[in-house]
Amino acid sequence: MIRRFYSTILGSSVGKFPKNTSDIPTTDLLIKLGFVSQPNSGLTHWLPLGLWTVRNIIGIIRKHHDKIGCQEVSLSVMSHHSLWDKTKRWQNDELFKVGEFCLAATAEEEITQLVQRYADSYKKLPIITYQIGRKYRNEKRPRGGLLRGREFIMKDAYSFDVNQTNALKSFEKMNQVYYDIFKEIKVPFVKANADSGDIGGDLSYEWHFVSEHGEDTLLECDACGVIGNIERVRPHFEDGKYANEAQVNYHLTKDGDLCVVYSPKGRRVNYKFLKEEDLVDFRPGLSSQEAIEIFKDPQQSEFKNIIRVMDVGVGPGTLLPDLEVPYVRSRMTTFEDVSFTDAQDGDTCSLCKAGQLKSFKGIEVGHTFYLGKKYSEALNAGFADSEGQKQLYEMGCYGIGVSRLVAAIAEATRDSYGLRWPASVAPVQLDVVVAGSFTGDKTAVDELVSNMQGVRVRVDDEDGGLGEKLARSKRIGIPLQLIVGKQYPQVEIEIRGAHGDLGKLETEIQDQNGLKKLVVDIQKAPETVRKLLSVM
Repeated sequence: MIRRFYSTILGSSVGKFPKNTSDIPTTDLLIKLGFVSQPNSGLTHWLPLGLWTVRNIIGIIRKHHDKIGCQEVSLSVMSHHSLWDKTKRWQNDELFKVGEFCLAATAEEEITQLVQRYADSYKKLPIITYQIGRKYRNEKRPRGGLLRGREFIMKDAYSFDVNQTNALKSFEKMNQVYYDIFKEIKVPFVKANADSGDIGGDLSYEWHFVSEHGEDTLLECDACGVIGNIERVRPHFEDGKYANEAQVNYHLTKDGDLCVVYSPKGRRVNYKFLKEEDLVDFRPGLSSQEAIEIFKDPQQSEFKNIIRVMDVGVGPGTLLPDLEVPYVRSRMTTFEDVSFTDAQDGDTCSLCKAGQLKSFKGIEVGHTFYLGKKYSEALNAGFADSEGQKQLYEMGCYGIGVSRLVAAIAEATRDSYGLRWPASVAPVQLDVVVAGSFTGDKTAVDELVSNMQGVRVRVDDEDGGLGEKLARSKRIGIPLQLIVGKQYPQVEIEIRGAHGDLGKLETEIQDQNGLKKLVVDIQKAPETVRKLLSVM
C-alpha cells in the first residue's frame, strides 16, 4: 500500500502543463510526469512511477505464465558468437557486439543450448520456459521513445516438444496465455496473422493494441473476421478485373539481368511476397534508376535478359509504362498473375472471397512464433526418443515487450487531460485528496486508507488547491480520485477512466461534463472503490 507520494524527490512532475495535453508526445508526457528519464536516445532510466507500472505489468505476465506451468529462468545478457555463427545470425547488424560476445537481443540460441543439457529424454518434455529482463538492440535511429529503443525490458518464452503435433498444442496454449494477459490489462487488442521476419518459422501471430496512433496497419475481413498485418494480407482481384494503369519498378538480379516489376498504380509492392515466389534473386541496395544505368552500361555483356513480373492486378487492358531500356523480345521472359502487392481498405478478402477488408491501426505489443526445427537443426539440439534415437526439438518462441507495453498502454488510452492507466497496471489506483473545506478529524482519513486493503492508494499531501491536485492526479492517470471535503461523512469519487463496463455495478454514477462521479458514505467507500477497480 502506498501512503505518500514523491514531491521533492524522483518522480515529481517536471515543468508546467497546459490544460489540454493532447499535443505533448506520449514519451515526452511520461518524462514530464516523472515516469522515466532518457539520458540518451534509445536509453531509459525508470523512475518510481514508471517502475511501479512495469512491476504491475510483470506481475500479470508472470501470473499467467506460471498458471500453465512455465518455468522462469534468467539468462546472462552476454552470448558467445559461436552459437550465433551456427544459426547464421552473428552478422545481424542490430547486435551490440563486445569482442567475441554480443548483448542478447533475443535468446533462441542460448535457451536451446541450455535446455539441451537438461531435457535429453522425451520423458522430460514438454518444457516451456520464460524470462523477464533487459534486452539490447543496436538501433541506428531509435524512434518512438519506449516503443523502439536500444535497451528494453522484455518477456521472452520458449517451448520445446517431441513432435509437431505437441508443439502446435504448446503454441496454442501460449496464445491463450497472451489472450488472458491482454484481457486482464483491459486495453482493446487483436491477434493478427503476421510475418515471422528474422526469427523464422512459418506460423506467427502479432498482438496489437487498437489505436489510431499505431504504426502498423491491420486489415480485418467483415465476413470471416480474419485479421492480418498488411505485410501478410494479399489482395483478391476478380477474374477479368484489372487496374486501368500500371506502375513499374526496375531491379537488377544477381546474374545481371533486369527485372521489371509491374503493379497496379497506387499500390505498394510487397517484396516479401515477391521473394516468396522465388522467381528472381535481386541485387540489394539499388534504386530503379541505378538498376537501369548499370543494365544500359555498354561495358556489360551483350547477352542481356529482361524478366518481366506482372502482378495479378495487371492484365489485358492495363496501360503499361514504356520500358526505359532497349530490349529484344527473344531475350524477354514474362511471369504473369503473381500476387505481390499489399491489400487495401475495401479490397475483397482473399481467404473467404466474400467479405471486404477494413483497415485500422495498431501498436504491436507481443508476438508468438511456431519455429519448428529452425534452431534445433542449426544447433543439433534434441533428445532421445522411446527407442533411444536422437530426435530434434520442435520449438516455439513468444515475446512481449514490457517497456513497450508501458508506452503502448499510455498511447492507446490517454486523453486531453493526460494518461489513463487501466486499474490493473496503474502505479497508483486511488488518489485520496483532502479538500481545504474538510473540517473533520484527520484520523478518519487514516482509517479510510487503512481499510483499502488490496488497493494501491496514495494520500496527496503536495501543495496546491483541490482543483490543482485533481488535475495533477488526472495527468498521472490515476483511475480514481476520492475527495474528502465539506460533504463529510459523504465522500465523492471521480472516475478518471473506465476501461471496463461500469454498467455491471449496482451503483448510481453521475455524468457531469464528461466526468463520471458518485457520492458514498465514507464507511462504504472501500467496498465501492474495489468494485469500481474490478471493472476498470
